[in-house]
Amino acid sequence: MEEALYTFTADHRATTQTALIAIIIALGALAGMAALLKKKAEGRQRNQNMLAAMLLFFVFLIGGGAAFFSWLKIRKTGPVAIYEDAVETPYGKAAFRTMKDAYIHADREPSLIDPARTVRTTRMLVIEEQGGKTHVLSEQDYPINEILPALKSTFAEWRQKGG
Repeated sequence: MEEALYTFTADHRATTQTALIAIIIALGALAGMAALLKKKAEGRQRNQNMLAAMLLFFVFLIGGGAAFFSWLKIRKTGPVAIYEDAVETPYGKAAFRTMKDAYIHADREPSLIDPARTVRTTRMLVIEEQGGKTHVLSEQDYPINEILPALKSTFAEWRQKGG
């Protein structure tokens, strides 16, 4: 197998931090729920304990779900490798001969109050193939300002060699 000219790894720091905080919250909620369910009480106090235990169970479900999906995102975002004649992303390998375009797209989230105002902008590197398949890499996970120039220069070299 040929060796990659450039390799870019995903930055998982924010996602890992989110997962750890979610795990801590979920475990705390589970411990609180277990303590409330073991507590002996009667009448109105028992009903309040059951209600609090139910609310802590919902917090446990939300925290567990956030931790699970953060872990899933970490597994899904792998390295990006640029070869002499292809680019490999977590979505598969795209040969230069099948590439249609590569560009940075700014995804703007409009304000609910004033749609003309942008609340948040996320920049994404989009690699389009001729068959319609797209590889989208977010600036939150990848150094897209480094990947695009490396990809374009490697593509230009491949084209000069007769690709």
